[in-house]
Amino acid sequence: MLRCNLAIALLAGIVMSAGAVDLSIYDVQYTTDAGGASSYDGATINVVDGIVTHVWHGFNDRIYLQDPAHPTWGAIVVKDWTDDGPASTLAVGDLVRFDNVLVEEYRGTTFLQYDPDPNSPTNPSFTVESQGNAVPAPVTLTAADLINPVDHGVTEQYESMIATLENVTVGTMDLGKNADNYELLQNSTVAWAADYMNIDAGALYDPRIATGATFESITGIVEQYTKDTTWDYYQLCTRYASDIVVPEPTAFALVLLGIAISRHR
Repeated sequence: MLRCNLAIALLAGIVMSAGAVDLSIYDVQYTTDAGGASSYDGATINVVDGIVTHVWHGFNDRIYLQDPAHPTWGAIVVKDWTDDGPASTLAVGDLVRFDNVLVEEYRGTTFLQYDPDPNSPTNPSFTVESQGNAVPAPVTLTAADLINPVDHGVTEQYESMIATLENVTVGTMDLGKNADNYELLQNSTVAWAADYMNIDAGALYDPRIATGATFESITGIVEQYTKDTTWDYYQLCTRYASDIVVPEPTAFALVLLGIAISRHR
C-alpha cells in the first residue's frame, strides 16, 4: 500500500509539473532565431504582468501588452477569438495576467491565442491585477531601426512595442498587402507606417497623411507582417490622432504671421 501511495504521489507531481509555466513577456519574445520565431511557439503558457497599451477591434480583436521593465523584447499581442472575452473587458492601463494561452507564430508576429475550448483542460483565462497604470513610454527609434527592406536582426526586438520616429516626411503611399502603408523618410532611410489601427482616423489614412507632409514625430505599435515570399515588412501602426505630431510653427513663420495680421488691421 505504501508503494502504491508513493506511486500515486509521484504521478500527481508529474501531472502538476506538466501544467502551463509562468513566463514574462520577455521570456516569450526573446529569440535568437533568424526569422524571429519564439522558442515557445506551439506551447501553452501563462504570461504574467503586462500593461495594456492598446485594444483594437477588427477582424480579430487584439490586446497589446507591454512590460515596462524591458526596453526590448518587452511587448506581445493577444488575439481574442471570443465575442465577450478580454478585448471587450480590458482597458488601456490595466495590468493583466493571462493563463493557459497558446503561443503561435503567425505571419511573422508572435501571438498569444485566446481561444477558449470548454472541452480542453487548458482553457485560457485572464486576471486584471490592477487598473490605471501608466502606459510605458515609447522607445525612440530611427528609420534604420525599422528599415524597409526588412532587417529582422535589428527590428524583431521591438515587435509589438510602442515606438516613436522623430522628424519624418511621408513618402510613397498605397503600399503593402492592403495598400494601407506609407513611407516615413528620415533623410534617405525608409521605414513604413500604417493607420489601420488608429481609432481616430476614420479612413484608411489619418487625414494629415499625404506625400511630402512632415511631422515632428509619429508614434505607434511596431508590427510585423510576413506572407510567403511576397510580403515581409515591419510597420509603425498609429493608435490615435495624438500619435501624429505636427511641427510647431517656427519663430520666423510666427513673425511673418504677425506682420501679415498688422497690415490688415
